[in-house]
Amino acid sequence: MSLLPQIFNSKLGKLLSSPGDKFSAEITKTGRQVVKITTDEIRRSAVRYPNTGTVVETIVHKIK
Repeated sequence: MSLLPQIFNSKLGKLLSSPGDKFSAEITKTGRQVVKITTDEIRRSAVRYPNTGTVVETIVHKIK
């Protein structure tokens, strides 16, 4: 079963609604889980640290 239809039919699909919108997710060599979403209006990122399970979320709003 493909994961892509599930992604584009979820809330994530609404976030990626304009040309140039970006979504990325990765696990670093140190085990951190990193998710980033970038649109014309906002940049969001979340990092989960493996040792503590702590999640740090950063939100940047662009003022026009």
